[in-house]
Amino acid sequence: MFKKLLITAALLTITTNTVFANGAPYIGLSIGERTNTNKYFNYRGIPGDLFVGYGANLGQGFYLAGELISTFATATINDNGLKSTWGVGISLIPGLMISEHTMAYFRLGYVRTQFQPKTTSNKTLNGGQLGFGLQTSLLQNWDLRGEYTYSNYSSLKGGGGNPSSDEFSLGLIYKFD
Repeated sequence: MFKKLLITAALLTITTNTVFANGAPYIGLSIGERTNTNKYFNYRGIPGDLFVGYGANLGQGFYLAGELISTFATATINDNGLKSTWGVGISLIPGLMISEHTMAYFRLGYVRTQFQPKTTSNKTLNGGQLGFGLQTSLLQNWDLRGEYTYSNYSSLKGGGGNPSSDEFSLGLIYKFD
């Protein structure tokens, strides 16, 4: 699966370089609060995310980016039986410039996350993501991002139901020009 993500990222980079001549790669870090709930499990955690992407203004105030994300830490606040330990994902981010320095955007993505239930061994599940956020320029190459993301995963075998999560995060982005 990880090979598929790398191949997809390479193809995305190659095609976006030709389509978005005025685009730029970026890298960022974010931290937030994630709540996972279903009728079997409930927990809150603080995830740390590292992401890389390539985005460009398409004209008329429209923006489009592709992004790879890795969740590298989730500190558990309340553990009632389920927590996520790591995750990787890929997203498409269409946006609309609402001012010269601020953009509103949506996130459409695919994620693969490892869950650690108390009662069984670790489970790696696939899921979809939907989100929205605002991103604004702080300095010439630095942006600040605030985002809400909803993730829904495939079912845990053995009666665990479908884990889902709500995440609110704040991130710092460096754009390479």
